[in-house]
Formats: sequence, C-alpha cells, structure tokens
Amino acid sequence: MHGRHREREAIARLLADARGGRSGALVLRGEAGIGKSALLRHAAESAATSEPMHVLACAGVESEVEHAFSGLLGLLRPVLHHLDALPGAQAEALRGALGLTDSAAPDFLVSDFLVSAAVLTLLAEVAADRPLLVIVDDVQWLDHASAAALLFAARRLADEPLAMLLAVREPEPLPVNTAGLTELVLHGLPPEDAALLLEEHGWTLPVRQRDALFTATGGNPLALIELARLDEPDRAMPDLAMTGTLPVSTRVRAAFLRQVEALSADGRAALLVAAAEETGDAGTVLGAAARLGLPADALGPAERSGLVQLNGIKVGFRHPLIRSAVYADAPFDHRRAAHLAIAAHLDATGRDDQAIWHRAVATTAPDEKIATALEHSADAARRRGGAAAAISVLRHAARLSESPADRRQRTVTAAFVALDAGRPGLARTLVDQVMAEPVPAVTLAQLNGIIELYGGDPAIAYSHLMRCAELMASTEPEEAAWTLLLAAGSALHAGDMEASLLATRRITDLDCSPATLRAAEGLLGGFEGVVTGAELWELPGTMPRGRGGGDERQWMWATVIGWMGPDDHQALRLVEATGRRVRAEGSAALLTEVLFYHADIEFRLGRWAEGTAHAEEGLRFSYETGQRGWTANFLAQSARFAAVRGEAAACRRYARRALEIAFPLRERVAAATATGALGLLALGEGAPAEAFAELMRLFERGSPQSNDFVALAMLPDLVEAAVHAGNPEPARLIVEAVESQSAGIRGPVALSRMHLSHAMLSGDAHAESHYRSALASSGLDQRLFDRARIELLYGEWLHRNHRGIEARAMLRAASETFEALGAEPWARRALARFRAAGGARPRPGRAVAALLSPQELEVSRLAARGLSNREIGDRMHLSPRTVGSHLYRAFPKLGISTRAELRDLDLD
Repeated sequence: MHGRHREREAIARLLADARGGRSGALVLRGEAGIGKSALLRHAAESAATSEPMHVLACAGVESEVEHAFSGLLGLLRPVLHHLDALPGAQAEALRGALGLTDSAAPDFLVSDFLVSAAVLTLLAEVAADRPLLVIVDDVQWLDHASAAALLFAARRLADEPLAMLLAVREPEPLPVNTAGLTELVLHGLPPEDAALLLEEHGWTLPVRQRDALFTATGGNPLALIELARLDEPDRAMPDLAMTGTLPVSTRVRAAFLRQVEALSADGRAALLVAAAEETGDAGTVLGAAARLGLPADALGPAERSGLVQLNGIKVGFRHPLIRSAVYADAPFDHRRAAHLAIAAHLDATGRDDQAIWHRAVATTAPDEKIATALEHSADAARRRGGAAAAISVLRHAARLSESPADRRQRTVTAAFVALDAGRPGLARTLVDQVMAEPVPAVTLAQLNGIIELYGGDPAIAYSHLMRCAELMASTEPEEAAWTLLLAAGSALHAGDMEASLLATRRITDLDCSPATLRAAEGLLGGFEGVVTGAELWELPGTMPRGRGGGDERQWMWATVIGWMGPDDHQALRLVEATGRRVRAEGSAALLTEVLFYHADIEFRLGRWAEGTAHAEEGLRFSYETGQRGWTANFLAQSARFAAVRGEAAACRRYARRALEIAFPLRERVAAATATGALGLLALGEGAPAEAFAELMRLFERGSPQSNDFVALAMLPDLVEAAVHAGNPEPARLIVEAVESQSAGIRGPVALSRMHLSHAMLSGDAHAESHYRSALASSGLDQRLFDRARIELLYGEWLHRNHRGIEARAMLRAASETFEALGAEPWARRALARFRAAGGARPRPGRAVAALLSPQELEVSRLAARGLSNREIGDRMHLSPRTVGSHLYRAFPKLGISTRAELRDLDLD
C-alpha cells in the first residue's frame, strides 16, 4: 500500500493504545475506491504482528441493509461462546436479536438498549483475553440496528484494550450518525504514490503522462489499478487526449454512477454534455444542451445532488471519475450527439479550432478536413497530455485520412514524436503499421536506426543510421551530420571504435556549415581539446537549427565534445546548460542521454552524491520510456558509484542487472562499465586476482564486456590488479599494444594513465619518473579520485624504497582525499599504509573528531569505555549490527584499526 502515511500512523497509534490497555475508535471516510478497505486490511495485518491481537471484522452488504442485526451476527459469530459470561438480560437480548433463541423479545426500546449494552459488554469480555481490533467496512450499507449497536459501543469504550475501525463511503447516506468519533477523510494519492502504485501493476510512465492520468483520476487507487489492467498505458491516452476522460472499468462505473442513475433522462443527457465538454465552460454546456432540446434547468438535479457544481461560468464535477464514468456509460450514439451539439455551438460562437476536436470524436468515416485540423492541433494535445496525447491525436488523424499517403505520413509523424519522447517500443509498433506501404527508404532507415539506438541493438542502430545519413548527404547535409553523430554514438556503445571514428570523419566530407564542420573536428580531437572552451560555448549559436526548430541538438554537440575533452569543469557547465534546455523542451529521449553524460562527468570530478542522483534520475527516465540500452548504462553507472564507496552488495546487484540487459542488446559500454565496477570493487576489497579476472574481460576481443573506450580508461586498474596478483605479464602486453596505437594515448588524461601503468610495471630505476609524470598531467587536479589513486600507489612505492618522509606525505594526501570523497575502501588502505610508513596516529581532537557523525562519536566513546556492541545498542536503541557499522566507519577516520586503540584517544 503506497502513501497513506498519516492514516497508517493514526492506525498504528490506535493499535498501540489498545495493546497498552486504552480503547479508541476511528472512522475512515472517503469516496469509492479511495483505499479505505486497503487501510482496513493493513490494520488487520498489523494487528497480527508483534503482539497479536484478536480481530473481528464484518462489512455492510447493500442487499442485507433491511435485515436487522445481520451485520452484527457476521461480526460476532466467532465469539458467541462468550455470551454465557454476559449478564442474563443482556445475553438473552443479544441472543434474541441474533436469532439464536425462540424466546419472546422484551419491549422494543428496552431490547434495543440491552442489545447495544450486550455488544459493548461482549467486546470488553473478548478483549479481556487479549487486545481486540473491531473492523467494520462499508458502514453505509450496514443495517440500522447493527450500526446503532456498534456506534453505541464505540462511544462508550472505556479502558479496555479495544480498538474500533469503521470505514464509511461518501457521499452515501449513513444509517446512523458518527458525530463525536475521531474521523479521517481520505483523499486521492499524491502523484508520487500514484506512480508507485501504477509501477506495482506494471505501468511505468513519463512524468507528464503520469500527471495527466493523476488529474483525470484524482489519484483514486481503484481507478488507477483498473487502468493498469488495460495492460498497455497508451491505450488509456486516446480518450484522455480527445475527450479529457479515461476509459473506466465496470467496477469504477458502478462505484460512481449510483447517484447518476437516480436522475431523469433529461438530467442524464445534460450531465453527458457536461462530461463531453472538457473545458467546463458553462455557456458551451448549456448552449449544447439547448441544441439537444433539453430544458434550461436540466442540470439542476445533478447540481442539487452534488454531482456537479455551477458557479455561473464553470461546470465542475465533484470528482473527475464521475465525469469519466458518465461518459463511458453512455451509448456511442448519445456521446456522438453530445459532441456534435457542442461542436455546433462552438462553430456558432467562432471557436472552430475547439469544434474540430468534438467533430473528430463524433466522426466515424474518413474526413480529410478534420484529419488535417487534428494534425495541426497535435502540439496543443502535447501541452495537454504530453507526447502520448499528441501521438493519440496523430493516430486519430491517420485513421480519418482519406488517402493512404496521408495516413502513412501521419503515422510516421506519430512515430517520430514517440522517438522524441523516448518511446522506442511504441515507435516500433507504429513503424510496423506502415512497413507494408511505400515509405521512403530514408525515413524507414532513420526510424529504425533511432528505435534501435534507444531500445535495441546499437550495432544495428549504427547500420540503419549510416544508411540514412548517406541517403540524406546530398539533400539535407545538416540533418545527415546529426544522424552521423547518432551513428558514432551507436558504434561507441556497440564497442566498435573504428566505426565510431568512420562516422565522425564522414561529417567532415559533407557540405555543412563551418560551425558543423568545426564541431566534427572537435569530436575527432576531443581528447586533446582541439575546440577551445570559448568556441564550445559559441558553437550552439552558430550551428544551423535542426528540424524541430529548437537549439537542443546544437547544445548536444557541445556537450558531447566537452564530455570527451580534458576540462571536466567546463564539461559539467555545458551539460548543465544543455540539461536546462532539454528539460524546457520536454524531449525525454535527449534528456536521458544528457543525464548519462552528467553522471559520468560528476564521477570523474568526485561529485559522487550529485552523480548518483543523476544516474538514479536517468534510470527512472529509462524505465519510464522503455530505453533499455540507457537502463543498462545507468545501472552500470550506479554499480560504479557503489564500487568506489565500497558498497559491495549494491554494486553487485546493479552490475548483475546491467549485464542481464546489456548482453542480449550487445550494449558494450554498459557491459564494460558494469564489469569494470566489479573489478574496482574487488580492488578496493583487497582481492587483486578477482579484480584482474573481471578487468581482463574488457580487453578480450570477442568478449561481450569488451569496449575499447571503457577499457582504456581502466587500464591502470587492470595493471594494478595484475601486479598485486603477481601476474603482470598479460597487463604488460596490453599496455604495449595500446601504446602502439596512437588513438589509445590521445590527450593529457590518457597520457597520465599510460605513465601510471608504466610506473607499476617498471623496475625501480624508471618507476619514479613515470609516477611524477602521471601526477603532473594537466586536468588531473579535477579528477580527485584518479589523483589520489596515483598518490596512494606512489606512496606505497616510496615506502617500499625506504623513503618514509616522502611516502608519508603522499599517503596522507591520498588518505585525506579518499576520506573527503567517501571512498572508504581506499581510505582504509591509504591510512593503513600511512601508519605502516611511520605516520603518527592522528589525535582526534577537534579536527579528526569532527569527521565523525554524532552517532559514530557516541558509539566510539562507549566502545572506548569497554562496552560491547550489544550493550551500546541497548543504551542507544540501536541493533548490535548497526553499532558495528558505526565503528567500521569511524575507525579509518580516527586512524585506528582495533577497539583497544579507542582507549588511547581523547574523544570528549
């Protein structure tokens, strides 16, 4: 059960009071499907845990509302054996009321009172054995006699260990008055909880589509669950786009139509017009109703019953699901008549653009005029319900098209909108619909390429995109250049660096603008930073605009060049600027890619909290949009963030999920990153042989984890693992092979990696110069983790060569950086090496003790006094395991490795 924190807390307090010997009653109020029954089930489950309570439950049944005491009999049947403990008159009255005796009943008023008193006494008797929870659902359908007896008892509960929970549906009339009892009114779930509920039932939606569904359901859980049973989210959007209503199930209709069914035929017809007119404009509703021959006051009964509210200019339904239920329950010919009447009124008042929507809904035969108008209104539909709404409108326009060519063109347009929204699965469905028709080869190549890029195999994407670019090269060179950029990215993710370079070089042959050609040069020389920082910021303003008219593509060029270059701070500013523009335009497909770059740049800079957040956001977007390749990449990034922090379980979980997706897609960047994360984790855990085995997969040709781009970045990790595992030769051969290829050592960062690799593999005579050259690399001051790794390895080398003072300086610097980053495995290793090199144990005092959290400091103080983990946990209300975790984190910060050493420190 998602959300409902306030209500669950109230129930928890009620049960805690009952277990403590204090009675109480709580009434839950809310519309049908709002979650009252789910909360009652939650209460029953909670009552069965910890200190189990006795639970009695019943529910009102509408068909039995005239059968006196039928509800009470269902509730009390399990405990009727306690009747003998009641006073004689009460026991006899209750037996008579429940039909358990043939004796004559006493005077009615006396009997009614005695029955109520007997119920109270019986419940108290049952609660005497163990705390009791009484649950009554649908009180509005409970027979009057049972409801009166239970409310009598609820108002007179004293100090018995007894709790009562009563659920009431609104706006149904009640058999009795619940005034005086504590009440909680349930409203719809907030958007975040509604999204979680939909995900639980198989729907993961983009934010705008989710919000549109939330508005149309009011967050009603029953309606959301019933919608999810449609199996495919996009089946729900056509109605929302065209009419503002949602398809509703029989259960939802029944829940919201009870009052509607009591209206006259004219009242229901007027209500249908209000439901079909999505803006709530009272003039339009009343004008259309008049055109149907309905009386001027036809909405009066609906207003008096509370179904709608009229304030002179607006007609509003009490709940959006009433509107959807009214619309869905009406026969098609009635809905068609309502829409045509609304369209006629809109035409008469000069609102042709609005009228076309209503004519489209009412039209059953092809109509090119309406189809054209719908196509032009797709942007408005997108603002109304997101990309899914625009796609629905375009598909409706395609169905109303009079010629196959127009139908095909509108379907293809819908597919491009789906791709821009990051919905490759839907785009594939739309492309399949037109595959048998004569679609231009360039269009099919472009569609299939982007579909594979976002949701399929990047190698196949590369093939389609290259073909598309060649078909565009002479007529649309700028569009061809953008397509080649996508092809280069596809090849990179497929693990084919040569193909990626081929696609990038092809851009330089096109008849493009100087700015686009300069951007291509920037891609080819990205590692060296061929395009200056000033040029990068000017680039988006000088490049021609893409087909969409926005500048997001131009900023993506700059972002990709910056991501490849040596200045990570500049790359971060660029990706932030691009992200703001892409978010403003609402392009989910581009935003997902931007988030990948954003998280990757922040990893390099040591901004791990921010990078983790962007990877998590990207992961959510990829799930929402079905971009499975990006899902694998964000999972792999998350595994890498977990690895450097030493979060072993999370790292392995993320990596496993990433590989499960990446392998069948042949997504080599994700597979290599996930595998590299496992190698990093093993290095941090002091398992070099395991790390070497993982990292070698990145360099093995034909391995599903091989990817030169990722492998080159992790070359020093492979060398470190090989050397520490006592098997340096395979790594030496790989370093020599990389060095023989100029592409492998382009740029200052790559040169630093090569120097570090040589340092670890060299004899003592040459190692130091390589370590110093690695540390001197420009750009390394931005990559804190990389710099600290070099300092750690250099410090260890200095210590082995008996140069203690220099070793301690290096190891102290590495330790402080790792500590600041939260790289706990490396912080422990650096601190241990620092102390082994003769570094003085840091006194905690103010500077070091300030590194501890308040709980870590208190746990350390108690441990220093000799208390065990269990004794500390008892004092601080923590589990022994949590105490151990606090000490595990505190020791490296304090520069110690055992509990005994705590006694030597001043922790006050």
